[in-house]
Amino acid sequence: MSDPYGILGVRWDASQEEIQKAYRQKAKILHPDAGGSAEAFGELSQAYEVLSSTERRERYDRTGEVKPVPRSNLDDNATRVIARKLGEFIHAEHDMTAIDLANLIEEAIQADIARCRDRISNQWRAIERATSLRDRVKHKNKDADNRLARVLAWHERSAKYLIAKDEDGIRTLERALEMLQEYSFASGPTVAVVDDTSLALHDVLECLKRASQFQHPHIQP
Repeated sequence: MSDPYGILGVRWDASQEEIQKAYRQKAKILHPDAGGSAEAFGELSQAYEVLSSTERRERYDRTGEVKPVPRSNLDDNATRVIARKLGEFIHAEHDMTAIDLANLIEEAIQADIARCRDRISNQWRAIERATSLRDRVKHKNKDADNRLARVLAWHERSAKYLIAKDEDGIRTLERALEMLQEYSFASGPTVAVVDDTSLALHDVLECLKRASQFQHPHIQP
């Protein structure tokens, strides 16, 4: 793969928001369903995978090497995300025929992505605080081991590790959204009455709310 910055059309110091925006704009053009080629879209996706990960981006900036996520693993993880969301709806115990199931699953996945981004922002703030403290803490004996500085450095590394996990989780969730666009849930012959639909929607949302309180094996630190 050539320069991922050039593929996405962003500067080397582009923010994650700028990288994501550039990817989405180009994906609309290069996606095979929009008339683009599978090769060009694959290269775009690989460039995004590199630059959207702090670890992979730092590695590329330092060495020029690319270590992409195997697409098969990404698809497997994304399939598991959709499977879990479908399971939550299946156990809602109401007729789903009058509900836009695909839209509700998409909203649930988008909510997971938002939670990941919130955690990433919190971890970056924690890193800034730890770095500031590490620069200030000094041992009164200049020859002594600065244990507190090492502890703060450990906190920085731990936060970066958690950021990398959530970034991987976001890529998995975004891939799940892409896969979801390839399917539709055809309406069945039974049409639920308005009251039943409202009750079903309420149960689904409550189910999602409860599920979000449990640890997500692929996106939670």
